[in-house]
Amino acid sequence: MSGLTVLSDSAVHRLLIGLSKDEIIAFQASLSKCLQGFSVGTERQYQPTPGIINRPNGQKTLFRPFTSPTAVGTKIIVDPAPKSDNTKLPLQGVVALCDENGLPKGIINGGELTGYRTSLIAIIPYMWRRNTENVVVYGSGKQALWHIRLMLALRGMEIKTITVVNRSESRAREMLDKIAQENAAQWKSSATMEYLNPSGSNFEQSLKGILAEADAIFCTVPSYEPLFPAEYILNQGKRTKSPYISAIGSWQSNMIELDPALIKGIVNDAENGFHPEHGSAGAILVDDRTTILTHTGEAVKSELKLDDMVEVGKIFYLRENEPDKTQKEKLNQWLAEGLVVYKSVGVSVTDLAAGERILALAKEHNLGVHIEDF
Repeated sequence: MSGLTVLSDSAVHRLLIGLSKDEIIAFQASLSKCLQGFSVGTERQYQPTPGIINRPNGQKTLFRPFTSPTAVGTKIIVDPAPKSDNTKLPLQGVVALCDENGLPKGIINGGELTGYRTSLIAIIPYMWRRNTENVVVYGSGKQALWHIRLMLALRGMEIKTITVVNRSESRAREMLDKIAQENAAQWKSSATMEYLNPSGSNFEQSLKGILAEADAIFCTVPSYEPLFPAEYILNQGKRTKSPYISAIGSWQSNMIELDPALIKGIVNDAENGFHPEHGSAGAILVDDRTTILTHTGEAVKSELKLDDMVEVGKIFYLRENEPDKTQKEKLNQWLAEGLVVYKSVGVSVTDLAAGERILALAKEHNLGVHIEDF
């Protein structure tokens, strides 16, 4: 069926929320293949540079074009300016896709697509982890929501506790209520879901204890200051396990979720880090080294260098093709049990891959508005 398909946010949500575990894994595999093509294949050279516009009123707009042998297009995401009462609307946007000849084939609301794509990629290294009993999630927006949904769908039977940290208690509890209803109907995990209030009198003490026991920490906040001190992770004398930490909330050089001391402590200290390619102490796992270097506060404030980072697409390659058996074992042990920090700003071709997959699902389920002659 040719022509243009238009998908609303609610239509995209219906498609994604109903996917089975096997369907989610297949979706994730398509994104993994895309990342590998970007990092060790030839696709990087064919991706235009993304653009960011900051207006004086506080509005931020991301323009992210992409190409492939079979499609071209772009994503536009807007972080709205604060309202007069200082409230913030969520990120909004659109993904537009054409075929290789430039014929329009899809216009997709970018909200659910971006939340799902970003969360599903952040979950990739999490799937390599050996243990996931205790999880901490920072945030209560669409990204946090999809992170938790995907964790429950993919590893819900292994999770014992999920702790949500968010400044707005009402938003956090609203999200947890929604997830509890969805979990009861779909994934049926026995995980306990709790809220930790940053305004509480014992917050720092409670947070330090929770992070000491965390197997995974997911940060989804567009923050301008670190969410927790590096010492809560690096200097836990009684820590018996190291967590997987994902940070997807900061996407400009003045935004930051992770303490620069945490980044430095990993790349400069062999006791805390591991580097799968070089003899240096440790590496940060990223999706796009070049963009991370200049577009995130974590990289700018910790003075990261390109060689301090390894792209997740390269990790896929090394897991299959590392010739040194001992090094391969060390790599897999680090990914399974070591202190792994993943920092993401998004890779344009994954928006394309996600958009094409969603269009295929829409065709299969007869969803969206189709225009034959556009």
